[in-house]
Amino acid sequence: MPSRLVCVAILVYWIVAAVGLVTRDLLPELSVGAPPDLRTIATAGEDAAPARWNILVVDDPDDPASRRPVGQAVTASRRAADGSIEMTSTVDFDSGRLLAGLLKGGPQAGAVADEKIEFVSAYHVDLSGNLRSFHAEVRLAGQSGGLWCIDGRLKNRAMEVVSRGPLPILNRTMSFDYQARGVVQSQFGPLDRLPGLAVGQRWDEKVASPLSGRVETVRAEVKRKVVIHWDKSPVSTLEVVHRSNAVTARTWVRPDGLVLRQEVVLPMLRLVLERLPDRLLPSPVPNPVPVSPTDRAPEVIGR
Repeated sequence: MPSRLVCVAILVYWIVAAVGLVTRDLLPELSVGAPPDLRTIATAGEDAAPARWNILVVDDPDDPASRRPVGQAVTASRRAADGSIEMTSTVDFDSGRLLAGLLKGGPQAGAVADEKIEFVSAYHVDLSGNLRSFHAEVRLAGQSGGLWCIDGRLKNRAMEVVSRGPLPILNRTMSFDYQARGVVQSQFGPLDRLPGLAVGQRWDEKVASPLSGRVETVRAEVKRKVVIHWDKSPVSTLEVVHRSNAVTARTWVRPDGLVLRQEVVLPMLRLVLERLPDRLLPSPVPNPVPVSPTDRAPEVIGR
């Protein structure tokens, strides 16, 4: 049997470790308040005009300020007659501009066709703030059929996801347990607002990619307060870091919840989505994505 001194040392070590775990993992989440959920995100932007974003590529990681435009995005929220909220996004890429940096100096750098590619998505949030269904797809501009698409629908507290691609081997069906008012979003569709943030908040969100046909779990954390340059002025923001096996991203959010910038790091590609100030927006701006059909009443799984 260990001596009394050894027992005391083990007890002290256990107490120190337990206090450290509570201080690091539990107290921050209790003291900073609940992180944003889908209900607060959806309702925060329902009365606002659609937002437009510039999509830029950073070719030199050592010089983040040198960015070139490769496309635009439009995000919008609207309340339907049944009280549900539809959140939509349309992202347009010019493939020639997008690939020019990757092929720079290569033999095919000047031979890339400037084809426009669209990423479109729609999310239907019911009265209780839960995701009823979503649709995301990749298609060539001017074509109605998608090259890749992914659809999700809430069924008995689980989200059933069906993905379809240009080859039968890419078609699959999967499901995951859906947490009440959980956030699910597209890989390239920026969230318009993230209200109620505070440094130290952590939450999990799902990211659906029509290209891979998968839904990744992403851990989000509000890391720090930081000043960025936006609309020709310094702006105080909260920096949110999103991490998963496939995705690394950062989001800069104004204290009132308005998302100003999002950066997505992909293999060999670093994209920045920059929100355009209201003074630069054309008027009026149409709803960017047609409403996808829904054939079921909202399912309430949480209050």
